[in-house]
Amino acid sequence: LLLAGKLKSAHQQAVKIRYAQYPIYVTRNINEAKHYARQRFSEEPNHRSGLLASSHAKNLLRHGIDSGYQATSNMNVAKWYNAPTSDPKSSNALVQPVTEFGCQGLELDLPILCWGDDYRRIADDWVLTPINRRYKQDDPQALLRNAYRVLLTRGRDGLIIFVPEDTSMDSTENALLAAGVQLLPTDAELIAI
Repeated sequence: LLLAGKLKSAHQQAVKIRYAQYPIYVTRNINEAKHYARQRFSEEPNHRSGLLASSHAKNLLRHGIDSGYQATSNMNVAKWYNAPTSDPKSSNALVQPVTEFGCQGLELDLPILCWGDDYRRIADDWVLTPINRRYKQDDPQALLRNAYRVLLTRGRDGLIIFVPEDTSMDSTENALLAAGVQLLPTDAELIAI
């Protein structure tokens, strides 16, 4: 519903999902997202968090998130999913993202989806900007929509969505909030709960 732009219907579903104990949060600060994920599972040594990002998103590099082909094509996905938290190649290190290709069919307890400018909200519409591939694709926008569908559905216990603090991404955050995604709680708000 979110990806189709049906924000009111998405909001209704988000309320049901939240009551089923599955939180979905949005933040504009990647460090706050990482801090929350680490704190959320500090007592559970076998948890899995990790960064997810579209292979099409080029704006994330400015925020220290490299989802480009060179950075992700040679990574050891099995190690990313299974290495202990202390290993810098572990998903729990929250350094290297995996793209839709590396996470399809696999799950994390609490992924951090790094939302790219390849799927932005402008006014009342989603604007999709797929990468021009060497080989012609029949419907590159459908492929991009499916990439985000995969990325949005990798969490077992919740999802954090990081939207970069760029003014061009403000409408994307607003769409997520309209669809029922909640702002990531601060440490003070968590203590009050």
